[in-house]
Amino acid sequence: MAFEEADQPAEQGSNEMDNAVNLAQVRAELSYLNRLDEIRETNVASLKRLKEARDALLGRGSEVAAISTSRRS
Repeated sequence: MAFEEADQPAEQGSNEMDNAVNLAQVRAELSYLNRLDEIRETNVASLKRLKEARDALLGRGSEVAAISTSRRS
């Protein structure tokens, strides 16, 4: 019994160290995931702007095609 009790504080210290390491890893992963989320939001906004620009160009493109077609008639 005395031997087991003497071992217990060392195990607790080890568990606390493991917990600290695990907490640090979880915080690092959360930070990484938050950064990925920020990048995703930026990419979604960029994609939306690109789609709007494409749609605007396609709209103008069809207008130009209609004008050039009507001039040929």
